[in-house]
Amino acid sequence: MIRTIAGAELFINGAEVFRKYCKKLMLVFAVFLAGCASKNVQQVDHSAVTATNGQSQVGVDEPVTPFAAETLYDLLVAEIGGQRQRYDLALGNYLKQAHKTRDIGVARRAYQVAVYVGARQAALDASLLWVELEPENPDALHGSSLELVYAGQYDRAFARMSQQLSLGGSPAFDVLASAAGNDQGRHSQLELIQQFDQLSQAYPDYPVLKLGRAILRQQTGAFESALTLANELLRQDRGFVPAMMVKGRALHKLKRDAEAEIMLADAIRRHPDKNRLRLLYGRVLVHAGKLDLARKQFEILLERAPGESDIVLSLALITSENGLEQEAVQYFEQLLALGERNNTAHYYLGRLSEKRQKYSAAKEHYLSVGPGKEFMAAQVALTQMLVGQNKLEEALTHVGEARSRHPARMESLFLLEGELLVNDRQLGRALILFERALKTNPESVNLLYSRAMVYEKLDDLEGLEKDLRSILAFDPDNAAALNALGYTLADRTDRVKEAEALILQAYDLNSEDPAILDSMGWVQFRLGNLDQAEKYLRMAYSQLPDAEIAAHLGEVLWVKGEQDAARSLWAEALRKSPDSQILKDTMGRLTGGDPKSQAETVSTAP
Repeated sequence: MIRTIAGAELFINGAEVFRKYCKKLMLVFAVFLAGCASKNVQQVDHSAVTATNGQSQVGVDEPVTPFAAETLYDLLVAEIGGQRQRYDLALGNYLKQAHKTRDIGVARRAYQVAVYVGARQAALDASLLWVELEPENPDALHGSSLELVYAGQYDRAFARMSQQLSLGGSPAFDVLASAAGNDQGRHSQLELIQQFDQLSQAYPDYPVLKLGRAILRQQTGAFESALTLANELLRQDRGFVPAMMVKGRALHKLKRDAEAEIMLADAIRRHPDKNRLRLLYGRVLVHAGKLDLARKQFEILLERAPGESDIVLSLALITSENGLEQEAVQYFEQLLALGERNNTAHYYLGRLSEKRQKYSAAKEHYLSVGPGKEFMAAQVALTQMLVGQNKLEEALTHVGEARSRHPARMESLFLLEGELLVNDRQLGRALILFERALKTNPESVNLLYSRAMVYEKLDDLEGLEKDLRSILAFDPDNAAALNALGYTLADRTDRVKEAEALILQAYDLNSEDPAILDSMGWVQFRLGNLDQAEKYLRMAYSQLPDAEIAAHLGEVLWVKGEQDAARSLWAEALRKSPDSQILKDTMGRLTGGDPKSQAETVSTAP
């Protein structure tokens, strides 16, 4: 209908023409909006302000404000642009004229178009103008509050939602809580929790407000509180699915997976079409090790949404974990066909190919992993595979080439190359590599620490101490450096009191680290405090039954006169680590025999 308007007529008497055709114009644009709704464009829950069941909520009988000819022309061009799928033109003209005319209807239209095309910044701009023009319109408040959420302006969004609630609207407090919980720091989350709690005093039974409180508590780790609020919601409405989601997640985080599984199984039985519930149920089953049951849930989800990459990935991982390698390969290849999670798919296809001794295919997949969280894992897997094939030089060449292609990963790749050299006992070459790396990044804690460990293996304690003290100069609370320096001084020098001070600093920073507990025990042994030494070393060994800790603890027991206990401990450690040099050296030194015969003797200990 709009295309029949003559351009000359429009320009001669624009105002009269627009008023004559305005109702038809609005009807055509309603069809345009309905058409948009059927397209695959980004949409959100703005049901109060957008088209419903294919019909615009802006009625064609609304009074029309007279506009200047220029405005009429821009609006008509916007309509034609919408009809021709030039949404950028439609949105630009509507937004321009909304600000120019400050007309409520035009501002609302601009907002609706922006929402349909997923133009978040434009939607925020238009919604703020709309609510400025109609400050007590619940629909305008709803739209602007959601756009403020998407823009990360959570305090302003909460204020708008509070106002919307007071006017009888239905604010999306759950959307706000979810977004804020994911994006903000803990301090800001706690502030928002206080605002939610304060508002809940005036509206104690408003479900979505209580749901928002539960979501925020869950996001901050207050799972018991989240569970309590979810249970309150379910007592109000047994079928409130969002509350079931919160309850299931809270139970899972509280390690009450058996309860979560029972609750979610019942929820799925009552709400079989709720995919998010089924997805959570499947993940709980995976965590519980019930992979066959989990697989059934994900297969149902995949049948409903065959292009959903998260579901395909879950099935790929489950089948891989169950040893169904061929099925896993098919799912990972499906991910590649979807064009999503390519790095993840290539990484796992590499692992599966390597496991099946298809080394060329494995290498190709590893090399196809681009920048992302799987990148370094793929580099490590590839180099380990090459080393296992006695291709160390090829592995080193690959790492060097990767460093050239990916300068952002330079530090990590230097560390990987250094580790390959150290493991091959090429310590001099490793030292040269780290010296080269530190020229480009002289304050890298990781590179300095790694070079210090090479110095330790070369018995260059002066070099080790210099690098570790360089780390502590700009990172005085680095527990690893404090511990490494303290342990080395305690083990290899007579500066034991100095060592104790360093290790105590490390212990204050991380008292649960078994390496630090081992150092605490060893320095106490060197000071002659045998009971204290045994206490710390037993704590360390209970957390990490490592050969070096066993050697230390056994030596303490031996010196205390508990030789049988020492032998028994060493026997246990040797069965787990038969090639441990520190165990053999310790036993040989204390028992007076050569390490080999001592190992044979200890292997028969009770």
